[in-house]
Amino acid sequence: MREEFIRTRNYIKLVESFANLKNLPESAPRMGLSFGDFGLGKTVGLEKIAAQENAILLRATQTWSKSSLLIKLCTELGLDTKGHSSMMYERVRESFILETRIVIIDEVDALLKAEKLSVLELLRDLHDETQIIIFFVGMEEANAKFKKYRHYYSRIVELVKFEGIVLQDIESFCALSDVKIETDLIHFFVKRYPNLRQIKVLLLRLENWCEMNELKNVDLNSFKRSGVEHGLNTQN
Repeated sequence: MREEFIRTRNYIKLVESFANLKNLPESAPRMGLSFGDFGLGKTVGLEKIAAQENAILLRATQTWSKSSLLIKLCTELGLDTKGHSSMMYERVRESFILETRIVIIDEVDALLKAEKLSVLELLRDLHDETQIIIFFVGMEEANAKFKKYRHYYSRIVELVKFEGIVLQDIESFCALSDVKIETDLIHFFVKRYPNLRQIKVLLLRLENWCEMNELKNVDLNSFKRSGVEHGLNTQN
């Protein structure tokens, strides 16, 4: 299976959202949030955008504190990580003022709890003082959780809800396979499997099965015979 980036419907929505944030005046709030279930391409899409925009992409964890976040930001910006948090904060703030960067926080759900509020407040302060763009990425519940912090949620002006994978996305993805995926099987994938992560596993298994059975294409009947669905959860 070829490794090639697919411009899914969800990815296009992300690109448009970042463009909207960049077009806002610096005096306006410039925060965004994308949210949705796993396997819909949030992280992969943001990695692509981060590379294109020279953005800082960080994955939030349960162990994050203000100090650990500042160390990560200093490291990404090539700044000294020595000293107290207040010293690191000033270095980061001055760096962002000199050169505006986009900061993307993946797995933001780890910060949407009372004991992590100080970390969120630090990001808010950086946003307000430097006019940088901050974009959060979370699971389906992230939007509802953010709403609990009204002073924060008011700064989020771009919302991207990741929807289920559509036919065109799956057609493009199946085209990367080393074997030809017939139309009836593609339509089965649309109805049965909700995300590209699961479909990738199936395609890799199918390629191995086809190689062993000297097949170059797979339709729905042969897919059912292959047994590659074994052990894979579905939405049904």
